Amino acid sequence: MPILKNRPPKYQRSGKYAVVYYHGKRNFLGLYGSQESKVAYARFVAEIQANPTLIVSKGETKVTIKELTAAFLDHVALTADSKTYSHYRVIVLEFLAKLYGDNTSVDGFRPSSLKLVREDMVQSRRFCRKLVNKYANLIIAIFGWGVENELVSETTWRALKAVKPLSEGYPGTFDNAEREPVIIASQIRQFSIF
Repeated sequence: MPILKNRPPKYQRSGKYAVVYYHGKRNFLGLYGSQESKVAYARFVAEIQANPTLIVSKGETKVTIKELTAAFLDHVALTADSKTYSHYRVIVLEFLAKLYGDNTSVDGFRPSSLKLVREDMVQSRRFCRKLVNKYANLIIAIFGWGVENELVSETTWRALKAVKPLSEGYPGTFDNAEREPVIIASQIRQFSIF
């Protein structure tokens, strides 16, 4: 997990500019030694201490789905229970990474992309229709978290929210049988012959 180990990244020189390297990315701060660069460095350190999953400087580069999901999984590992984390890991590692684990930009992930991931879940025959719909909503939640943390544009997230859930009888899906109600001990005594 990209968590600071009590030491912020170093303020360094690159030619005549001040830079800081974080998660393999070079972030320019201004002219080396200038007050502007020192203020930018202090702000950068404060931002990553406030949000340890920050992976890129906002607006500097295109965030990929791989970067977004890695940061999101780090966030969920710190904030959610193990069952929730497991659901997100299934989505990210088995479906999103398989189809979009290359250098696909988060803003290049369209409703048709979500439908493709969802169809891959259906074709796997591992999940009932309701769970496929739940997982599609969890993908949308990942992008919503990206909007909150300024890694994804709001228009991308809103477009994904427009995807309708799979309806009952959708080709290739199955629904689990409804659960029977549990018999309460007091009801058992009524039918008992003893």
